[in-house]
Amino acid sequence: MAESGRIDKERAARARAALERIGLGKTTLARMLGVHPSIVNEVLRGRLIGVRGDAHKVAVALGLKDGDILPKGASNEDVLSILRRAARKEAA
Repeated sequence: MAESGRIDKERAARARAALERIGLGKTTLARMLGVHPSIVNEVLRGRLIGVRGDAHKVAVALGLKDGDILPKGASNEDVLSILRRAARKEAA
């Protein structure tokens, strides 16, 4: 998985092909993730690297990078719990 830096074009092409294989459009994926379709498009083109926010959510959902997606409406306690788990993974 890409950890940081740009998402390489080959990996993004594989993600686009995977969407085609399962018959899922970029707009539908965007709706499922609750993000603007242009963000899905830019991540799939390798222009956004998904460091944070919606681009991160898309990159993780597409398997372009490792990470966690915060659930919609997560409480402060949920966010802190996820942060602690992520920190333990990094330390390992």
